[in-house]
Amino acid sequence: MRRTLVFIGLLAALVAGWNGTARATEVGYSRKFGLGFMLGDPTGFSGKVWVGPTNAIDFGLGFYSYGWGNRCYDDANGHHCNSYSSYDIISDYLWQSNIVRGSAQLDWHLGLGGKLSGSNYWDNNHGGHGWNAGPRGSIGLDLMFQNPSFLEIFFEVAPVFYLFDPVFLVDAAVGVRFYF
Repeated sequence: MRRTLVFIGLLAALVAGWNGTARATEVGYSRKFGLGFMLGDPTGFSGKVWVGPTNAIDFGLGFYSYGWGNRCYDDANGHHCNSYSSYDIISDYLWQSNIVRGSAQLDWHLGLGGKLSGSNYWDNNHGGHGWNAGPRGSIGLDLMFQNPSFLEIFFEVAPVFYLFDPVFLVDAAVGVRFYF
């Protein structure tokens, strides 16, 4: 019981300190354009442009590959080489709202946009390529800081429904953006 009371007291002190009087982050206020990178699906480069006080457009260029020059093997059927690469282009219009504001600002966002995916493959001296596209929605968290005031860390989950080879997938990525 005593540990629980100590934990609750520390948590209350943290929340009280978190909501103290601190200057706001510059992200989305005086700095409207950010570039960075993301890890997950897609992995690649990320950007965001604020178009209003609670609205932004995010975009990304993702990539994935394996097997270039090192996926060759021999078996009873002969010599085989295979490789695969893909790229993704994503963009969403975001509606963003504040959850917590203090020395750090935590927002959540909802987005609606699209995704274009392309792929190239090479398997046993036969190659090909393909592409697919579809609508995408996103929901995520955005964390911005008082110091450094130009940094945003984000996490998002985005369901995608591909139209041309119908399949439903869920993208998820964590990333960081630096604002100018």
